[in-house]
This record gives sequence, C-alpha cells and structure tokens, in this order.
Amino acid sequence: MQILWRGNANSWECDELGHLNVRFYMAKAQEALAGLADRLGMNLAFAPDATATLIPRDIVIRFLAEARPGAPLRISGGVTSHDGASLTVAMILYHAASDTPAATFEIRAEHCAAATGRAFNWPARSLKALSVNEVERPALMTPRSLSETPASPTLSVAAANALNLQEIGRGRINRDELDAFGRMRAEFGIGKVSDSVIHFSDGFPEQWEAFAKGEPLTVASAVLEARLNFRRFPAQGEGYVLRSGLKSATDKVRTLIHWALDPVSGKPLWSMEAVACMLDLETRRLAPVSPERLKQLQSRTQPDLVF
Repeated sequence: MQILWRGNANSWECDELGHLNVRFYMAKAQEALAGLADRLGMNLAFAPDATATLIPRDIVIRFLAEARPGAPLRISGGVTSHDGASLTVAMILYHAASDTPAATFEIRAEHCAAATGRAFNWPARSLKALSVNEVERPALMTPRSLSETPASPTLSVAAANALNLQEIGRGRINRDELDAFGRMRAEFGIGKVSDSVIHFSDGFPEQWEAFAKGEPLTVASAVLEARLNFRRFPAQGEGYVLRSGLKSATDKVRTLIHWALDPVSGKPLWSMEAVACMLDLETRRLAPVSPERLKQLQSRTQPDLVF
C-alpha cells in the first residue's frame, strides 16, 4: 500500500466525546481517494474543470481505535479490484507515531463524467494505472457484524411511515457541504447521521434519558462499523429527512439502520447500517448494558429492517 494522505486530528474535528468525529474520518478518506486518483493519472479528478471524476457509491468503515485531538495520522491504500467503470479501494488510517491502525475504509467508486455523474468506461491508460496500483485486500478490512445484503430498492418515506421508523433528523444541504461539481460530499452521508443520532431515543435511550433529566453523560454511543450506499447525491438547498430503526441488540452492540430520504419526492438519497456500542466515557471502553435495558432495546428491534 502507498501513502495517500498525511495529517492530524484537529481539535475542531473532535466531538463532545473527545475524539475525531466520524465525518472527519470520512473526509480524510476522501482526500486519500483524491491522492489515489493522482496515481491513476487523474490528478484533476476533483477540480472544478474536471471532465472525469470518482464518485463513491458504497463505503464500509471499521473504527478500530480512537483518534484524540492533535493525533498524527496517515492513510495508506491501493486498488483491490476494478471493472469496466468502477474500482474498489482499500485504505487504512494509521496512528502515525505508533504505526497502529485507527480505521479501515473499503470504497467502491465509479468512474464518472464530472458534470452529470454518469458512469463510463475507463480509458486504456487508466486500466494500465489501475493494474500498477493493485494491492491485496487486507484481512483487517473484513467487517465483523455488518450484514452483506445489497442496498434495497424499496426505501421511501411511505415505507418509513409503514414501519414507524423514528425521525431523527431533518435539514438542508448547505453550500459548504458541496464538492467541486455541486453535489453533497460523501462525508456528509455519515456526518448528517452523526449530527442527528442523539434524537434516536429508540436506539440509544441511555443518552436521551440523561438529557431529559439534565444529568451528565457517563456513557455515549460510538460507532464500531458502518456501511453506506449512495443512491443520489443531493445539491445545495435540497432537503433531507432521516428515518431510523433498531435492527438488533445484544448486551454489547446494537445494529442501526438509517434512511436518508428526499422529503418532497419520498425517494432515497442514501442509507447507512451501523454497528454501535455504548462507550464508557471514563474508562474509554465498551460498556455492557444491563439485562433490563437489553430487554427494553430488544422489544424495539425490527430484524427484517433493510438497508
């Protein structure tokens, strides 16, 4: 694997839990994807006047270790496979000083016309560069608890209503959230969920109850693994609504499904499946839940909920 990005965890990128927020893990991976594009001969792929670019469609992330403010980080990666008009990239985010993994990213991106977002075949020179940048897929990339079912075509506001999925977020796509071509950047797929998940009282009642009582948090939700699928990247001024459900729960982890939907058409924008835990804010370790809490959570699960 080749080094594609170097930087750090800025303090303003860290959230109320004291570690790098999930959105900025993804933002750094996006920069690394651009670094890979350079090696594929697509050095202007993310510039405003690009004719071809790389658009992420499917992303799997594993969060392996916290990144605290100021931590030096680097991302190494390469191409694990490709077809006529897409590629799959494996990347590992390392704590640079200790050379230990902090996160992994597996991204399937399409080779697209920059203006329209329509996929088209690689030119011959790119196929040669893809072969040169091929790497073996590291075993570290393999998810532990995420499902492998493909993204569902049935997501809609009507389906969310029928399933009584909880509304956890609602908002707009803002100017500073756009890429060079006027589409929402991929990190906001996970970022919008992160901004709203505190409202998911069905999935994380511990946090909701603490805020309701005005008590300090002793545990808080943290994502261990996630996958995202992007059906359409909305543009500036478009709205979104997030509808969420709890798919499963154990004494250690819970699996959540989030649908990001167009509130006007009801059609899907993106979806996310996440495996999360409760993090003990003092020990910084996973906090098992009590039998009573687990019974409450399991009464709210919807095992057939699709991604």
